Amino acid sequence: MVTGTLCPGCGKCYIFRQMSDNPFIRLPVPKPDPIFAISAEALKAGQDAINGTIGVFMDENGETVLFPSVKKAIAEIAPTLPDMRYSYPPLLGLPEFRSAVEKLIFSDSEIHAASIATTAGTGALAVNLRLLKMLTDSGEIYLQSPAWANHPPPSSDAGFKIIEIPYLADGKASAGPLVEEIKKRKSRNSFAVLLQVGCHNPTGLDLSTEGWRQLADFLAGKPCTVLLDFAYQGFKDEPEKDREYIKTYLSKGIPTLISWSASKNHSIYSLRTGLACAVVTDDRMKETVEGIYSMITRRIHSAAATLGQKVVAVVQEKYPSEWRADLKNARKIMHEKRSMMHDLLPDNFKSPLEGFGMFAMLPLSESQVAGLKKQNVFLTLDGRINIAGIPMKRIEELCEKIRKII
Repeated sequence: MVTGTLCPGCGKCYIFRQMSDNPFIRLPVPKPDPIFAISAEALKAGQDAINGTIGVFMDENGETVLFPSVKKAIAEIAPTLPDMRYSYPPLLGLPEFRSAVEKLIFSDSEIHAASIATTAGTGALAVNLRLLKMLTDSGEIYLQSPAWANHPPPSSDAGFKIIEIPYLADGKASAGPLVEEIKKRKSRNSFAVLLQVGCHNPTGLDLSTEGWRQLADFLAGKPCTVLLDFAYQGFKDEPEKDREYIKTYLSKGIPTLISWSASKNHSIYSLRTGLACAVVTDDRMKETVEGIYSMITRRIHSAAATLGQKVVAVVQEKYPSEWRADLKNARKIMHEKRSMMHDLLPDNFKSPLEGFGMFAMLPLSESQVAGLKKQNVFLTLDGRINIAGIPMKRIEELCEKIRKII
């Protein structure tokens, strides 16, 4: 039995008689999150720093952008907060939120979708990965690399054996390596594939429409379930056009799960609002899957918080046109910043900057990234940059510093 005594320093906390008695010393030294750690350095460096790390849309003053349509919805909700219901929320989330997001993803088409509100896109991904593991005989999941830094860890936590496949071929997004690797499979057991839908993180480079269709054609009829990470609806094109990529998979009859996030496209990062959904065949299967979803989240956090759900529901009910205008303006700003960098940097930077959305992978070595840090420019070690986080007025300065270091 471990015993302790009162700390002689403060007289309040307990210390163990011997350090070897303390179970915490057996914990491994954790590796800091590579994105949040560098972002913390940038914040510590002050306002003069150029912070291209965490994926947040910033204004010219370095403040997180809140879309006007979302601000209206929040203002409308605010007076109701004192009288709002503060008991436990439904395990599946608010019906009006789930209905609004399902309409954004699937339109009004006759699709049966099981869904559950989650703690943002990360929560949707984690919940869907646990469901996906239950659907996969082989326990194998194919991930394209480079991928979002938070794809492999929750896949591993869900119990998957990860098979990483190159995402780029000759600097372009390609399904070829994934197709060739799956062709080598000898096992008939079912497997999983995790794909991003538009505005690829970290590269910003997406498969062409034809490439996306060819991959869907290849996966059709295979014993696989596809998990689509849909974190940036409306950041590449109109929300209706962005969801066409998902419809391609549904039209092929491929079993599909979707992880959706409101963080970027509703600018409510801190409210951690997302949706996990699965396309099913009928109402009975919908009820079963939603029961499984509830079982999964009950063991983690019970139910997702509802404020962000309310915000999304009000935006989609009362301000949908204004919301689409906000997204259009955001796309315009990101395109202008990307174009400026494309024009101001050397030729070998042009292809990596020809993508969509917030991110690009600049062709920089770790030593060059370290050199930029000395100039108060902060990027992740792999050269990923959040273009949407750089003020327009500082793009030229950023490019000048990059040219200097290379």
